[in-house]
Amino acid sequence: MVLVLIHEFGHFLMAKKFGIKVEEFGFGIPPRIWGKKFGETLYSINWLPIGGFVRLQGEDEEGTLDKNKKDSRDFRAKPVSQRIIVVVAGVIMNLVLAWALFYTVIIAQNFKIIYPVSEPAVYILQVEKDFPAQLAGIKAGEKLLAIDNQQISDIDQARNFIQTKDEKPLTLTLVDIDGKNKREISVTPKKGEDGRALIGVVFSPIPFKQYHTPIEKIFSGITYSYDLTKITFVGFAKLVGDLTTGNFGQASQSVAGPVGLATVTNSILSTGWEAIVPYIWFVGVISLTLAIFNVLPIPALDGGRLLFLVIEAVARKKVKEDVEKMVHQVGFIILIALAILVTFSDIRKLLP
Repeated sequence: MVLVLIHEFGHFLMAKKFGIKVEEFGFGIPPRIWGKKFGETLYSINWLPIGGFVRLQGEDEEGTLDKNKKDSRDFRAKPVSQRIIVVVAGVIMNLVLAWALFYTVIIAQNFKIIYPVSEPAVYILQVEKDFPAQLAGIKAGEKLLAIDNQQISDIDQARNFIQTKDEKPLTLTLVDIDGKNKREISVTPKKGEDGRALIGVVFSPIPFKQYHTPIEKIFSGITYSYDLTKITFVGFAKLVGDLTTGNFGQASQSVAGPVGLATVTNSILSTGWEAIVPYIWFVGVISLTLAIFNVLPIPALDGGRLLFLVIEAVARKKVKEDVEKMVHQVGFIILIALAILVTFSDIRKLLP
């Protein structure tokens, strides 16, 4: 609710700034549950809680305005530059909010945060003091590729391999958090109090990134958003690949709608107050995702409207309004159908 309202509030603010009449500010998709008019704007709550909208005067109306009788408050009457700003304002609000939330998490965790990856692997989460790993120069955040040239695919495999070698030297093949700077390090395990061979590291299936320098810390929230954006497009490409190859089961597992998000939220918050930081991170991820997908040139979304405005700005001629309206209507129907399918998929995941 908060993320949708903030997104729509961006449109609302810019429309007001440029003198465009806002006819309705709605949360959810109609039919309407409740509505009340304050001033010239109707504020409404609607039955389908999967989005929101700001309805501007003239935005979806057909017919060219009479140049001599233009309503100065009509969306169509404004310069294309102002209309572009109004359309992208929601995306910018979600992006700025994501930055603020990521900075909050990064600072709260002493400039350390979970790092996005496309596939789980074996990462060094922590290096214990005065253990063989630290003495050998192994660093937190590195990815473990192999031990004694044997490829390592999961944490249990790594632990078992180290223990079976007892106190004999091992060669670890490591790369940094971005998969670069490959190196090999020799380390000799030592037995712990329980008799198991240890090198003194804590493994994790996902990495954590530490920001060290002042410049890294200043731009950490922004650069982290960039890293997440890259991995989002990798995931989106994989989703499209699964759909085109008929792997619908895998595609279903990689997407979630309102029900799925509610389930994840409940899972995060079930641990109590200690979940506040992970929850803020999760909200930041959703806010960034909203910004990314809303700016894509998909009909009925901000990116679809932006595409038509860019065409108008470049060609200096507006696309026929009936054509644009039809494209957005078809896109809206497809998006609603997808939302319903994803919701059913989310519900099915909850069933035994």
